[in-house]
Amino acid sequence: MEYYAHTSLEKDNQLLSDHLKNTAVKAGEFSCNALKNCTFLAGLLHDIGKYQPSFQRRLKGAHIKVDHSVCGAKEIRNVFKNPMTNNVFTYVVAGHHAGLPDYGNEFDNSDESSLMARLSKDCEDYSDYKNEISLSVAASIEQELAQFIKGVSGIEEFADCYEFMIRYVFSCLTDADYLDTELYCTGRERQPQSEDWDGLQRRLQEVLSSFENKTPLQQARSVLQNQAKENIQRDASVFLLNMPTGSGKTLCSLLLALMRLKKTGKKRIIYVIPYTSIIEQTANEFGRLFPSLHILEHHSNFDFDEGEDGDDNAEEILRHRQMTENWDAPFIITTNVQFFESIYSNRSGRLRKLHNMADSVIVFDEIHTLPIPYFIPCIKAVGELTKRYGSEALFLTATMPDFKNLIQTYLGRKNISIIDLLPDRSLFSVFEKNCYVDLGEKCVTECISRDKSNLLVFNSKASASEYYDSFIGEKYYLSTSLTPDHRSKVISEIRKRLANGDKITVFSTSLIEAGVDLDFDTVYREIAGVDNILQTGGRCNREGKREKKDSVVYVFRSARGAKGDVAIKANITEGLIDKYGIQAITSESVISEYFSELYKSQRFTMFDTIDRGALNGGNVYKINFRTTAEKFKFIESSTVGVVIPNERNRDELEALRVTGRCKFRKLSRDCANVNYRQLQELMQTGAVCAYGNIFVLENTDYYTKEKGLDSSADTDYIF
Repeated sequence: MEYYAHTSLEKDNQLLSDHLKNTAVKAGEFSCNALKNCTFLAGLLHDIGKYQPSFQRRLKGAHIKVDHSVCGAKEIRNVFKNPMTNNVFTYVVAGHHAGLPDYGNEFDNSDESSLMARLSKDCEDYSDYKNEISLSVAASIEQELAQFIKGVSGIEEFADCYEFMIRYVFSCLTDADYLDTELYCTGRERQPQSEDWDGLQRRLQEVLSSFENKTPLQQARSVLQNQAKENIQRDASVFLLNMPTGSGKTLCSLLLALMRLKKTGKKRIIYVIPYTSIIEQTANEFGRLFPSLHILEHHSNFDFDEGEDGDDNAEEILRHRQMTENWDAPFIITTNVQFFESIYSNRSGRLRKLHNMADSVIVFDEIHTLPIPYFIPCIKAVGELTKRYGSEALFLTATMPDFKNLIQTYLGRKNISIIDLLPDRSLFSVFEKNCYVDLGEKCVTECISRDKSNLLVFNSKASASEYYDSFIGEKYYLSTSLTPDHRSKVISEIRKRLANGDKITVFSTSLIEAGVDLDFDTVYREIAGVDNILQTGGRCNREGKREKKDSVVYVFRSARGAKGDVAIKANITEGLIDKYGIQAITSESVISEYFSELYKSQRFTMFDTIDRGALNGGNVYKINFRTTAEKFKFIESSTVGVVIPNERNRDELEALRVTGRCKFRKLSRDCANVNYRQLQELMQTGAVCAYGNIFVLENTDYYTKEKGLDSSADTDYIF
């Protein structure tokens, strides 16, 4: 009897033994050397349940449901008696379709999706796999795993290492499985993309050399970059690049990443950035300077053009879309959310890219913005990738926390080697281009000068909107109430007017703090974190062309005050201002003290993926992957996107209204955010309608070119 993995009316059926062997080979190729046999064995085992007679009947058209993935998990328990070894494969093989499960309970199968409940299921005879597949590689597995964990000290580090290893093996297996199935179905094998790294580095050196080097600021920028280039020659797990605003850290970080890539032979560069606005600016800058660079953007605002058959770019669009599935690309720009939630997901669709995070140079821009409740698992993930999977990390920011101390404090061990690329900070003072003034209780609107260009940044959209409405003069409003596409156009207009010397006033939320290259005469920042104030200050006298005394950043309080995490940060900043004075907030010591107090204040809200109770009981092999994925939500958003109709999305919205379905990614740049109370108000008036979980603004009077989506807009809508 011939056993099949996949069948088709258009082509020959795929033999099951071929699929198992192909998947095993691919999984082994994806893996680091230390785990090649593990991933190979997982590939051989993953579909042996398809040898069940009922599954073969299903392929012939029988309308029956067959659980085939649990068979390989059950079989591995006949191969290995050591729970450390067999649990690796039981998790990975049992979950390769439904996702990595929770462990469950050996005596209670009420959670039918748990690993224990699934392993208790009866299977038909699948032993015919032994006639076609050899598991001889299993003989070397226990020695391989023992060697892999050699040097791990303590139960907590072992638990971290073990959990991450299962995720990694799962990633190699599922990506290999997807790709072999795709090859059978389409008949087309994906072609790898390459980059001319030497050419890119030469071009970047030319760009950096073309910059003027006349003013003290320009000369200091050059000295700092040269210091970083010298220190990047040393080896470490993590490199810290603490560069002041205006010192050219984005292009410098790219050069440093290229230098490490060339020295170590890593496969790719991954930029991990907190905000989509920074991603878009970074990608645009890299694309403009390096037209030949193939950039894979993977974030919520990136839209793939559809491309019709016969289009010149249809093939490129397809390849780009495919690369987002597994990150098989040489240069990637993505978000913190996409990067870390993929690592801590339990689903194959997201975890399959994990193995391509290995053997990479990973640049974490604005690293200080990592959400503190998730700091521990984020740093642990970086630690695992750099210590055991061949990657290196570059932490980049203008306000650097004391990561050496934080890692020691919150990980409890010294397993990440760290190098500070700029130990000599004597020139940092050159980049202090502004004076900082505390307005105390003064009303900020009374201090605004119409003879200057002004930026006012608030902690909430409500405050920004309120002050915008009360101000008379040339003004602009920026917040997530404007769609990303609309914001980009407004920022472009603001940039042009500032370049022309126009005296305009911009009212914004914190979205303007980073990644928005604007230069104002005067900046006002509602009190928040020290890092927020300094980031906003970077929009004042950006190039240092004006006198420091004439470039003032004012710190003010609004009537609404701060709430939640912002209030915690603001209170710490208030204390530091009282203690050292407002001018001291730019000093390294105050920045370090700020982050130290901030992490202390939220220590008990920090989330860790390891169940401490399980650790105390010694059950490190019992991991709740599904529960971790449910809890690890990087952004607990209190807002929801509403699609704003326009000519570009008209056809997509019409399809949504008729069928209830659409390609939501195509609408992402046309979404404005509102909180749930505002959404309810808009829906009660009929201004917004829900189509499944997609909300559409049906009355466009609520969206204006000045302030975007406003639930309190005065309209004449008649029912």
